[in-house]
Formats: sequence, C-alpha cells, structure tokens
Amino acid sequence: MTRAVLIIFCVIATVIRSTEQLTCGPNEDLVKCPAKCLSDYCPKHAEEDRRCEKPKVCGEPKCKCGFNMRRAENGACISTRDCPPFPCTAPNTEYVSCPSYCPTDDCSQATPDGSCPIFGYNLIVVECFPQCRCISGYWKNNGTCVPYSECPQNKN
Repeated sequence: MTRAVLIIFCVIATVIRSTEQLTCGPNEDLVKCPAKCLSDYCPKHAEEDRRCEKPKVCGEPKCKCGFNMRRAENGACISTRDCPPFPCTAPNTEYVSCPSYCPTDDCSQATPDGSCPIFGYNLIVVECFPQCRCISGYWKNNGTCVPYSECPQNKN
C-alpha cells in the first residue's frame, strides 16, 4: 500500500511540475533547448561576438533574449543596436551594431559608391552581430581596410 501511494505521489508531482509555466520577462522567449552563448550578451570586444552551436544535450528550458536582442549588464534584454559600442583598434575601422548583409566590407563586393551589387538585398532580415567594419570608402583586403582604389580588381 505504501509503495502504491508513493508511486501515485511521484506521478502527481511530475504532472504538476510539467505544467508549471516559466514566465519570461520583456523581450524574452522561452527556449526549450537553450545554448550557452557569449552572443546572448552585449559584446565588450569584437572577438566576443560569435555564433554558437546548438547543444548536443538539452538542459532545462530557459528564458533568453528574443531575435536581435541582447542581455545588457543590468540583466534586461535590449535591442542589439542599443548595446554599448566596443573599441575598434585596427586602422580605418569603426563599430557597427548591426552590419548589413550586403555589401560586406570585403574587396570582393567593393563598389565605388558602397552600394550592394546584389538586387533585393534590402529585403533580407539578418541577425545582428556587432563588429568592427571598414569605414566608408574602405574595403577589406587580406584583413586590412584599404581605399577602393587599392582593391585587387581595381589595380592595373
């Protein structure tokens, strides 16, 4: 009899626990299989902001900041665009909170006016990953920001 009562108690406790709803705060979503990522937080330097892989084994569901939101130092979820900028130390670079999909800052996509050579690029919504990008008129060639005229396709 005691064993039957214990089993019934365990079943009821499991049902009650599974029906408990985790309540998320503003700009948060409940994630059933959360990954632990540095990119969940506002980055403090360029190397900190990397995409993360899904975990091989899921942990407990967790509230995480929603799409294009980051956790600020005070714990609130804010727009990635509102994260404080980090310093860009390479020459001719600047902080960009949400770089466009196109053009990248690579010489392979360089145009004289900085426009995107791909039609319809502005219809693409991408996840914001703050980074240091080349300043206007400069493009990355072998990791260094150079003027448009120094991109390989422009050298004669």
